[in-house]
Amino acid sequence: MFESTLVIIVIALTVSLIMSEIFYRLKFPRVIGQLMAGLIFALPFFKRFITSDAASDISFLSNLGIIFLLLLAGMEINLKQFKKAEKNSFVIAISCALLPFLLGVILMKALDYSNIVAFVAGACFALTAEATKLKVLIDMHVLRSRVGTIMLEAGIIDDMFEVLYLGIILILAHGSIVELGLFPFKLILFIIIAFVSYVYLPKLVRLIHKEHNQEATFSMVLVVGLIIAVISESLGLGPVIGAFLAGVLIQLSDHFKKEEHDIIEELKIFTFAFIIPFFFLNIGLHFDYASIFQNIGLVILVILVATVGKLLGAVIVTPLTDLTLKQTHLIGWAMNSRGAVELIIAEIARKNELIPIEVYSAIVAMAVVTTIIFPIVLRNTISKEKNIMK
Repeated sequence: MFESTLVIIVIALTVSLIMSEIFYRLKFPRVIGQLMAGLIFALPFFKRFITSDAASDISFLSNLGIIFLLLLAGMEINLKQFKKAEKNSFVIAISCALLPFLLGVILMKALDYSNIVAFVAGACFALTAEATKLKVLIDMHVLRSRVGTIMLEAGIIDDMFEVLYLGIILILAHGSIVELGLFPFKLILFIIIAFVSYVYLPKLVRLIHKEHNQEATFSMVLVVGLIIAVISESLGLGPVIGAFLAGVLIQLSDHFKKEEHDIIEELKIFTFAFIIPFFFLNIGLHFDYASIFQNIGLVILVILVATVGKLLGAVIVTPLTDLTLKQTHLIGWAMNSRGAVELIIAEIARKNELIPIEVYSAIVAMAVVTTIIFPIVLRNTISKEKNIMK
């Protein structure tokens, strides 16, 4: 009976609910419980019951969850703080992308791996996961704080590196440089389309609002978000940037001000209760316990170097910001949270035999461990330093 995708969905939601409630009662963010639920499904006993069709459905729901999370982030982000944080976020994002990349390359070369393996590992070290970070910030009620805004904005800037690294990996896998050469032109085209969307969005809102129907308004938010995400993805920029920009455009529209709070709450309920568990289940499906234990030394090295790279990348630029050392240290932990695009990069590299299985497994383990660590560090830091997020 486990071959039914519907049965697997029911089981996944049930386990996710139970685990999130257990960790919530232990005074941890629910996100850790959801992630642990994903690791439960990574056990060989469960994985053998998940068919390729079910895995494909889970992957789709996972990608949809990322889009909805970034749409929600765009609608909820404090735009005033976002503008003020621009310089800090840019400096931190650049440092937290380049330093881990260099350390990843150095580590792989020191272990006598090829240049391609070194590049793939460096790319995975460099990236950060907006989805997991955003969920934690929302759970802890600090998304709209100054430091929370910087964490999110730095991650959004990091998305540009995701596009670049993903494009290069695809070139290595398929042997074409055309897509990478077209990237700047695609980015310019997307900005133009986004601007046109901003101009005509109020007209669409006025048309919908003639009905004064909350369901229609909520549906329109989803449609606008998905359309812009699709346009962004079709241009090779990935759906994340498009979804976030769609949320910002919706927030800027004056016609949503009265219903904005209700729409955000409805989107939160739908996203966190139904979609996000599959994001973490999808992480679990990439996790291979056997390979981890067979190469435990490599796994430990990868986790340590990746973590040090992010923390050091944030801390060393403290003099270039108006933040304290404790704040940049905490932001470094936020940038260290992974579990999204780097898994996609690692999977593409594995399928095209660009990296060996032990490196692939170590990267997946690194993504899981760093995702677990951030909410723990954030909770403990806020409990000790009440004003650190301001």
